[in-house]
Amino acid sequence: MNIQKHLDKNSTINLGSFYTPRFIVDIVYKMLKKEINNLNDFLLFDSSCGYGEFFCEDLFYLGADIDKIALSKVKDSIKTIHTNSLLNVSREKFGIKNDEKLIIIGNPPYNDKTSMVGNKIKKKDFDIDLELKHRDLGISFMRSFDILESEYICVLHPLSYLIKRTNFNALRNFTKNYVLINGLVISSQFFATNAKSFFPIIIALYKRSSVGMDFEFIQDFNFKTHEGNSFRLNNFDFIGNYISKYPNPNDKRKEVALFHTLRDINALKRNQTFMQKYSPNSIRVFKDNLKYYYYVHHFKRFAKNLPYYFGNLDIFINHREFLKAQKYFLDLDENDTINLYFDKLFKEYVCV
Repeated sequence: MNIQKHLDKNSTINLGSFYTPRFIVDIVYKMLKKEINNLNDFLLFDSSCGYGEFFCEDLFYLGADIDKIALSKVKDSIKTIHTNSLLNVSREKFGIKNDEKLIIIGNPPYNDKTSMVGNKIKKKDFDIDLELKHRDLGISFMRSFDILESEYICVLHPLSYLIKRTNFNALRNFTKNYVLINGLVISSQFFATNAKSFFPIIIALYKRSSVGMDFEFIQDFNFKTHEGNSFRLNNFDFIGNYISKYPNPNDKRKEVALFHTLRDINALKRNQTFMQKYSPNSIRVFKDNLKYYYYVHHFKRFAKNLPYYFGNLDIFINHREFLKAQKYFLDLDENDTINLYFDKLFKEYVCV
């Protein structure tokens, strides 16, 4: 892998310029070759190609990037375009013929500006087509791929784009025109080894389809991990089925406690649970659902034992077993019953 050296930390985060290890590139080609008999029939396009990590085989390539210095590192034999790939997006802009068979590859930038992680240095540095704009740069790239009408797309992106319903819906026409046919979940640790926590990234292969995919399709998709495990969302019961996960100012009842916003398991690991003072991130907790927030408080203590690929999942629960032991959860301190519950819960879902 060519290590990115010319950008400082702030620019790296804002541009999403994390370069791809060769073994991950090899996985992309393994997926493509399993699905497609002759890659020589296609133009392979990386619209955020960086140093050209994906241009490693004897195929027809096209690369584009907003970073002119990065493009200078791409092999001379590869055609490249210095451009903002999210502005005035069309096949014509990139010199791709309307009847040309196209595969989009790469590791497009992702940078959620609403995330609390590194948000003090995140900002928008370039213009984006109105229909592509989103708070997360990666979702903007996914929207752009649909406009180019590529037959196949094999790219890396956060797993949260698929498994969080709000993000899935934000992909817009992409999900109407593409279906996920293969995928492998890996850790963000491969790109940021010094980070305090890691989140799941999927190497995803999509095929253009008149049927597309809905969220129910994703809920039943068997996600395989680099470590050899797998999971389906439909196999879980999530805490969001029982409580509010976000501030609820319209509920006029008198609260009995305050709790921090619940985004996903990784956010729970970072944030506090019960809060002493109200803030914009406070959930107002009521007597009838207090026991579930106690449950989340205890889940946080055990969450460190979960693998990275569960990081963007909602907090999960075995509701039947929890109801049997609920009286033991109504305390901030741990006890043997709680320890036994989580030992069984995590063995059920983690040891697949």
